[in-house]
Amino acid sequence: MAGDDRTAPQAVERGARTYEEILNDPWVSPEEKQEIAVEAAVGHIAVLLVQRGRREIASLLLEVEFLTCEYDGDAQTRDLWLEVPSDQYSSFTSEIIEEIRAIFREVCRRRNYPFDWLGVREVLPDVGPQWRQQIRDQLGGKRPTNQGRRVRTGPPQFVDDYLVFTNSGERSVYRALKSIQESDLPKNDTIGIYPLAGGRIPGRTWEPDFLVTYKGRAGVLELDGPYHNARRALDVTRDHLLRDAGIGFVDRIPVEALEDHSELFSALKRFLRRLSEVK
Repeated sequence: MAGDDRTAPQAVERGARTYEEILNDPWVSPEEKQEIAVEAAVGHIAVLLVQRGRREIASLLLEVEFLTCEYDGDAQTRDLWLEVPSDQYSSFTSEIIEEIRAIFREVCRRRNYPFDWLGVREVLPDVGPQWRQQIRDQLGGKRPTNQGRRVRTGPPQFVDDYLVFTNSGERSVYRALKSIQESDLPKNDTIGIYPLAGGRIPGRTWEPDFLVTYKGRAGVLELDGPYHNARRALDVTRDHLLRDAGIGFVDRIPVEALEDHSELFSALKRFLRRLSEVK
């Protein structure tokens, strides 16, 4: 196959505008429009699934890590691949994939998106020369103490207190929560911080950015990307699933807050206050 265009979901959204408005914007380059059409197709599928009451299937689309567009020279088709972590791949059964494909065909026909076929496959891990030792360590139980689900074949880049984070933003939030834990709260009335604590809720295995416990309650804290509005319907679905499973409060920290120390601490303290007030 040739013409592989790979993009992370929601990497090309533009504020609160719809995808159609972005695609019709003359200032958007053809290359960007290609990426936007990829994301728009999957976004339409997800929202339609929610509207049709297929919330569990819609929640699976939250697990997609990459959207890859490839041209199949043999079939002469433009293929769209949903790339998901290995532990989620089995959740996409043939029946679920066919239901997604049916909506995909409808969306592409009605919106004139330039795609012919949709498939689901596993994300290939990044592998380095030390992969043998990394596998030996993982099989021997030498791994960080939190439940990071993704297989890592290279040394972790972001680590604090033997806990691994997927990016610097998560680590910054952890450090701020730890500061509140150690400096602002008494030891007999403090918080528990559980980064990337993998778990299972109905229909999916999920790894929230932070599970926080406080005053006998459990809350989830997520770090939002800069272009988040278009996925709000899926977030609402996930929030309902979490509350049904006993999570008292769900909140999100915008990445913009990471650049302002006082804003980040204010957001975290507001989260803890609201968590403590949950009935």
